[in-house]
Amino acid sequence: MKKTLTLLTVCLLFLGTTFAQERNCASMDNLEYRMQQDPGLAQRMAQIETYTQNKVQSMEQHRVDGSIITIPVVVHVIYSNSNENISDAQILSQIQVLNDDFRRMNSDANNTWSQAADTEIQFCMATVDPNGNPTNGITRKSSTKTSWGTNDAMKKASQGGVNPWDTSQYLNMWVCNIGGGILGYAQFPGGSASTDGVVIGPNYFGSKNGGSGFYLSAPFDLGRTTTHEVGHFLNLRHIWGDGGCSVDDFVSDTPTSDAANYGCATGHVSCGTTDMVQNYMDYSDDACMNLYTQGQKNRMRAILLPGGARASLGASTKCDGGGNTPTCSDGVQNGNETGVDCGGPDCAPCQTACTDNEVIVSIKFDNYPEETAWTLKNDSGTTVASGGTYGSQPDGSTLTETLCLPDGCYTFTITDAYGDGICCSYGSGNYSVSGPTGVLASGGSFGSSEATNFCLGSGPAPTCTDGIQNGDETGIDCGGSSCAPCVTPPTCTDGIQNGDETGVDCGGSSCAPCSTGGTVILHEGFFESGWDGWSDGGSDCARYSGSRSYEGNYSIRLRDNSGTASAMTSPSFNLTPYGQVEVEFYFYAYSMENNEDFWLRYYNGSSWTTVASYASGTNFNNNTFYTATVTLDASQYNFASNAQFRFQCDASSNSDYVYIDQVTIRGIGSGSRGAGNTLNAIRTLDTNDAFASEEDFILYPNPVKGSVLHVRLPGNISGTFRIINMMGQEVLKGDSIKEIQVGNLKSGMYFIEVNDGDEIMTKKFIKQ
Repeated sequence: MKKTLTLLTVCLLFLGTTFAQERNCASMDNLEYRMQQDPGLAQRMAQIETYTQNKVQSMEQHRVDGSIITIPVVVHVIYSNSNENISDAQILSQIQVLNDDFRRMNSDANNTWSQAADTEIQFCMATVDPNGNPTNGITRKSSTKTSWGTNDAMKKASQGGVNPWDTSQYLNMWVCNIGGGILGYAQFPGGSASTDGVVIGPNYFGSKNGGSGFYLSAPFDLGRTTTHEVGHFLNLRHIWGDGGCSVDDFVSDTPTSDAANYGCATGHVSCGTTDMVQNYMDYSDDACMNLYTQGQKNRMRAILLPGGARASLGASTKCDGGGNTPTCSDGVQNGNETGVDCGGPDCAPCQTACTDNEVIVSIKFDNYPEETAWTLKNDSGTTVASGGTYGSQPDGSTLTETLCLPDGCYTFTITDAYGDGICCSYGSGNYSVSGPTGVLASGGSFGSSEATNFCLGSGPAPTCTDGIQNGDETGIDCGGSSCAPCVTPPTCTDGIQNGDETGVDCGGSSCAPCSTGGTVILHEGFFESGWDGWSDGGSDCARYSGSRSYEGNYSIRLRDNSGTASAMTSPSFNLTPYGQVEVEFYFYAYSMENNEDFWLRYYNGSSWTTVASYASGTNFNNNTFYTATVTLDASQYNFASNAQFRFQCDASSNSDYVYIDQVTIRGIGSGSRGAGNTLNAIRTLDTNDAFASEEDFILYPNPVKGSVLHVRLPGNISGTFRIINMMGQEVLKGDSIKEIQVGNLKSGMYFIEVNDGDEIMTKKFIKQ
């Protein structure tokens, strides 16, 4: 029913607090804010509405449906705690719900409303990013911000959020805690490209039917919040038109209603007709919603087809490997650029030559770019440049920024939100600041922050008290020809008998006791009856029973590269009485690719350091048992009273394994000497039998040329399965993994998830 245009740009869904959770809407407040920010918004929305109504009328007269439209999706997860950092599986469950709901393949579809329709719109996770690089369509960013509000801060890196990917090619979804009980909101066609997309709370994104362990809140735990908000994104209004019986939603086949319906008020009558409370654009609970109408379908497709406000999105190829499209960062002069990657109405202005001091900031990130930020302040304390955090940057990538700075003195400060710097606990990151006179600041190994002062051009003359390393100083304000010698205070590790030490670097009130010599076994771990004091790091660490254990039946299995989740950590030891500490262990590797490695790490009471690294193809081969010894010396490491050791895997996937067994830790007193660092192969395991290597599960044949896919778990235990296509859609599931009938699957690549009751394991296979 065509009625007066209602200017509606977002829907904010609130949780009721009286008796049960309810959806609610405060869109007009947000609309008022948007109108103040963008005076041209009302006119653009009116023009889009005029076009839409004309297009829909033409579609109804000529019955033009067209082909299926596929929309690429990128999901930006911004989290302040582990619950909010929702899993890939939960994200994929939401894409599955969108496809089921928009294609009317949802299991709760019924014939209550004859006008229910397949919209012929579907969704896929983006497979190529704006620079043409492969992607899984998911970005993640850690933040200390616990709620984001409704003014689009989460969409702006300058406010701690994540900038959208090209909104003409991707449907951007931000998953973060909005606050105030708000479930989500969306931007209608016509708004700014810099804020285009939908925002959903993490506990309303995804479906409980898509897996286990998800962070979801009933009664909005079936993914219909996102279905609702994507409807707004594609120009649908609320089913009641945000007004009384005289106002409607611009759709001819949805009954007029006077207000929102909550819960599942089926049969409710208003404006003389029964309300369509099952429509995705009402405020019913998730379990009550089940349809879009033919009229709503036409309205959404009008926006996506050629001539519509989102036509470029409807034609996007970003989830079929659509190749490199011209961008303002591809290093190619294309489009309307007046220079390579600059100029024209779409790209940043071309930079003119720097007439002051050109300063280059270069940062190579560790495995957590989202924790790194930096600022550059002048001598009056004003910030002249800054960057970060960098949640959209790939792990281990390098960022370079060129600044043009006038003469003066500056302070460069780099920060790490986790407090472990950018080297070397989780990747080998580093940074440098270079100017006309060379390197001005550099480093990588620091705690929460590191600050360096430097001067450019005709700044104040260097002095021996300015806190700046300059002139011929060999240290900050010491050394060189003009400053006092650098003085190293006495320590308990300088090899000099000083202070109240009773021996060289031992004894007295401030240093460790002098050891009496000899070797003491501090710990032995065989793992036959438990963890023997070691702690389980998480999902990629497990106690294992099988042929890969060196002695007995049990060892500890590590896999993947998920940080401490791929690690086992020892109990604490007091190492202060010893001159050396020796760690002896046995290990076996399976399916570790060349250069994939694992580490032995040491905790000195304040920070972790990698003390030994073993790489596949260089230090060891797969399917072979090794014994290794690592010796630490007190002259090189701080032997603390609460020292620990950690074995950590740094492989590339869940199918790459290292098994640690028979770990012995010895304290060695002065006057004795450990074995040093050794590595020796012992024997090769016979892997002829399919399960001698005991993979998580065996999948065959792969590729599948026939109609049957076989799956086996160790010990032939039972399990359930799901098969997911490359668009994130669930295409098959079952309660038996023995012989899976895949004859009806189309040719292509798929993922199979196998659940053995303890964990969910995933592999790829190809159907020919």
